[in-house]
Amino acid sequence: MLKIISAKVTASPGDSGWVQVHGFSPAKPEETKSRGQLFAVVASKNGKEGIEAISFEREVVKRLREEYYNSTQEKTFDALKSVTEKVTNEFSTDGERIEIVCCAFADGVVYSSAFGGGSVLISRDGALASILESGAEVVAASGFPKAGDMIVAGTKAFFEKVTLGELKSKLIEKNPESAVEGLTPLVYGGIEIGTAGAIIIKFEQVFEFQQIKEPEISQEVREIPQPVMREIPKSQPPRLGFLSRLTRRIPRKNIYIKPGIQDEAISHSRKLTLSVGVILLLVLVISIGFGIRQKRVNDLKKEYQGLLSQATSEVDQAISLASADPERSRQLFLDSEQKLAQIQALKVKDPKIEELQKKVGESRAAVLGEYTIEPELFLDLGLLSSGFKGDSVSSSGGSIYVLDKAGSRVVSIAVDTKKSKVVAGPTVIENPIDMASYEDNVFVLFSDGIYLVGSNKTKVIEKTWSGDALIHSFAGNLYVLDKAGNAVFRYSGLPGNTFGSQQSWLSSSTRADFSGTLGWGMNGAIYVLYPNSRILKYSLGSPQGFSISGVSPEIGNVDALSADPDNQYVYLLDKAGKRVVVVDKNGKYKAQYINEQISGATRVVVSEAEKKIILLTGEKLLSIEIKHI
Repeated sequence: MLKIISAKVTASPGDSGWVQVHGFSPAKPEETKSRGQLFAVVASKNGKEGIEAISFEREVVKRLREEYYNSTQEKTFDALKSVTEKVTNEFSTDGERIEIVCCAFADGVVYSSAFGGGSVLISRDGALASILESGAEVVAASGFPKAGDMIVAGTKAFFEKVTLGELKSKLIEKNPESAVEGLTPLVYGGIEIGTAGAIIIKFEQVFEFQQIKEPEISQEVREIPQPVMREIPKSQPPRLGFLSRLTRRIPRKNIYIKPGIQDEAISHSRKLTLSVGVILLLVLVISIGFGIRQKRVNDLKKEYQGLLSQATSEVDQAISLASADPERSRQLFLDSEQKLAQIQALKVKDPKIEELQKKVGESRAAVLGEYTIEPELFLDLGLLSSGFKGDSVSSSGGSIYVLDKAGSRVVSIAVDTKKSKVVAGPTVIENPIDMASYEDNVFVLFSDGIYLVGSNKTKVIEKTWSGDALIHSFAGNLYVLDKAGNAVFRYSGLPGNTFGSQQSWLSSSTRADFSGTLGWGMNGAIYVLYPNSRILKYSLGSPQGFSISGVSPEIGNVDALSADPDNQYVYLLDKAGKRVVVVDKNGKYKAQYINEQISGATRVVVSEAEKKIILLTGEKLLSIEIKHI
């Protein structure tokens, strides 16, 4: 059994605000079991002062106590969280910024909630860890404390005044009073902050001993009567008759008593005692076995129930924050999944576990943006041209263009109708290197320059770059990425499918290295893909910050990307992860689509207008329906 001792530290009230710490223990035994002891740290910045502040603080604390102990229909976790929400909603105004941190200890479980910046930490075995940290929303947590644990519940100002290192050093003695003595100078030192306050709660083991009363032995004393002694008168020996004399001459038969033979009643009693003893021994062994088993069940129940409560709370918070704070929502959801995995490893059967598992599965897509899908066959390219195998893919004007380098062929497919045709064949193009498209025009890169291709080919740009290059079209202009020359050139589009002279797109101060480039995309900015998921972003000729973040699990290698001016997001092909990852234009995670078939894709293009992700696997085009928009 655990008991708690506590001590509090508070700054002096002033212009910067005030703080008060209160503890409550219910008078009724049933409330003690269901609701336990409640501790509350209440602080307010600015607003009221003096008597008005004291009155306001008492009203807040009164409402906390009444709402908590009167909410008997709710579970303790839900009651503490809802009470904190009610009180903060009731007393928080534009002129009165209230901060509340609560801890309750009931039936062996510690519950905590906070609002307005306060935090709750736990010190266990010399380590200091955070339980929760609040902000503009009420947060709550619960768990099973151990003997020797110390919980620190404090305001935001308290943790600003006291560093974690200082706090940890003061808790070494594991005595709340000593810790408070050491913390008080820190709270009062430096710039005075009236809202700095905290309570330190320690859990101690208490052993209950039950005195066994020995039974009274009743002794009945009986008086044993003395035997009456009678004197036998002396007489003459009788005379023996003939028969008597005769019998005395006959030899007598001796009678022997066999040792070990006992009275029948005593023997039966001893057998009965032995049987009873064996039965009692069996009962004792079985009882011990049941006791050990029950202890294991209870220990297991305590172990998973705390995790289950936390995981359920985290899932609920994740769902509620999905649209307001996606990053925090995803983190809470992933934390809850980890706890659920720990619970499932215990192999416990509980309807609440199944309910949590169902909730996690149903809300996974909405919270994590994670969609497990089955791609559909968009088009078999071999039906257009025998032996067709796509190497490059481009999209523009609602159509997809695929280049077969070995077969020297280009085909086009309308995204909405799947209407397809061969744009150019081996008689027109030979040994193509790369392809770009703009509306109905297809441009192919050859060793001597760039050509507009169709039923015939027309050179539109003469080669002036150093060696290997990639091409792209944007807003009617053509762009060339010169790998060897580490440059990007722009050719402005002119009437009649002609282009202006070469212009350097990178600024004069930009130094780039394109030697290892795998691919690139344009949506106003240029995204250059390198091995090991390295992506560099350039805008207006200058490098910009771009970092893939929030993706779980992390991407080992990006194999291809799609950045299109008609799309809101950037799409990354992760073949090893068997997924397409969606990020915003700065690299922040939005969604991901997962399926085994994605591992066979080599290129990706996207039409958000048609809600389709198109994957090129070589001989086929696969489509995935977009669900994150």
